[in-house]
Amino acid sequence: MNVLSDVAYVANGIYFPRMHLIGHSLGAHVAGYTRDNKKRAGRITGLDPAGPLFEGTDPKVRLDPTDADFVDVIHTDKTGFGIKQSTGHVDFYPNGGENQPGCKASVAEYFKKLIKGEINEIAKSINCSHMRATALFTESINTRCWFLSFPSENAVTCDTVCSVMGYDSPAGSPSGNLFLHTESSSPYCSEYLNKQY
Repeated sequence: MNVLSDVAYVANGIYFPRMHLIGHSLGAHVAGYTRDNKKRAGRITGLDPAGPLFEGTDPKVRLDPTDADFVDVIHTDKTGFGIKQSTGHVDFYPNGGENQPGCKASVAEYFKKLIKGEINEIAKSINCSHMRATALFTESINTRCWFLSFPSENAVTCDTVCSVMGYDSPAGSPSGNLFLHTESSSPYCSEYLNKQY
């Protein structure tokens, strides 16, 4: 460790290269704003970064790979509240990044809930895919399951470009767009490959 160069990374007792910021939706873009010219976080995890008003914008105003030493992103609602474009060193697209299993309600179901006055249930249904990123990341911490991810949506075997989505993502320094399938409810991990501790 070079003490003189590390001093530039310490502000108010915080050692930025060891900091891991996690933000959902707009919070993912806010996490990117923590970077300045002299210091940046070691890792930022974007959980379905907000898409409306951020899609296709300048990287200065949204999460991008220059915001931290490692930026990993989980996209779960790219055709709704989330951003479609890749915004990290590695971008994970569970179930193609949209219409998460167990989330899609029919128009008839929405209408029935509206008649019954179940507005909160309607909001949960509409927001379900967008919120799934938080559930997947949380499960990556709380279970012994690896969310194994592949370089294409149809891949079923792993080669050198496969990686793990979630908290353990930095293992192997993944990059690019990776895909995986998940279940409709917890445990979301469809293939239990036990973590070795």
